[in-house]
Amino acid sequence: MKMSSLHIFVLVVAVAVSMLALSSPAVAAAYAAAYAADNIAAFSMPQANTSVWLSAATFCEKSTYLSRSFEGPTKGFIATYVIHEDVTDVTGFIGYLPSDKSIYVVFRGSSSIPNWIADLDVIKTAYTSFPECNCQVHKGFYSSEQRVISNVVSEVKRLQALKEGYQVKVTGHSLGAAIAQLTSMDLVKFGIPNSLYNFGQPRTGDKAYSDFATPKVSAWRVVHYKDQVPHMPFTTGMDYYHICREEFEDVNGSVKSCDSSCEDPTCAAQYTFLETNGDDHMTYLGLYMDCKSVS
Repeated sequence: MKMSSLHIFVLVVAVAVSMLALSSPAVAAAYAAAYAADNIAAFSMPQANTSVWLSAATFCEKSTYLSRSFEGPTKGFIATYVIHEDVTDVTGFIGYLPSDKSIYVVFRGSSSIPNWIADLDVIKTAYTSFPECNCQVHKGFYSSEQRVISNVVSEVKRLQALKEGYQVKVTGHSLGAAIAQLTSMDLVKFGIPNSLYNFGQPRTGDKAYSDFATPKVSAWRVVHYKDQVPHMPFTTGMDYYHICREEFEDVNGSVKSCDSSCEDPTCAAQYTFLETNGDDHMTYLGLYMDCKSVS
């Protein structure tokens, strides 16, 4: 995602929100989410660094995914499958990293007009992956994810058969983070346990979805300081909520674990939307989110 594109996104979202006549951009009040602590692994900074490097690599040309040499904490990663769908331009890759015995599903953030259309399709829709949830999710994110999930599941299962004992991990930045969260849930639906490390993720569903999804996966949602995107879509007036858990990265790059409210008022939610900015969306764990940073 280029900086200019991000600023366009923020401007268009602000206009769209005004058209919806939202009462306030104030942050949501913290709420108690019941989740099973024994299903949540401890946050791992090495895992986060590997995930953020893979997420940045999705901003490289997709034609290079299967042939590129991955660097840094992702050195030795082998990409086996390119995720791509023409209508919504959902893009990413799947592969494996022998050094940590993991299969990764990685999604790219917003980089094109079809991506922005998905971002702005904020009307909620029924969450049919788990009808028992009786909840709703972001239509643009969900419809994008549903277009690719069948092939994603097939490739993950193929790699699992080849790489016995490898853990499945899902990650992404921005729009890619939202699609990654929904993919993580669908993998669970298909009997594939997995963990989730996301960066700069927008809210994905309503409160019922947050309460339902939180105990399903070991999820870590990293937010960098005053990043604007995790504050959207709004809670007030739009009924969107994050799932747990949040790891908050402050202005100095220090990371702290937030509470189980999923909207900890001492973490990202300490800032109102008007106090946030677009620049903080582009750097996570000291890494600028583009291809050059990981090449």
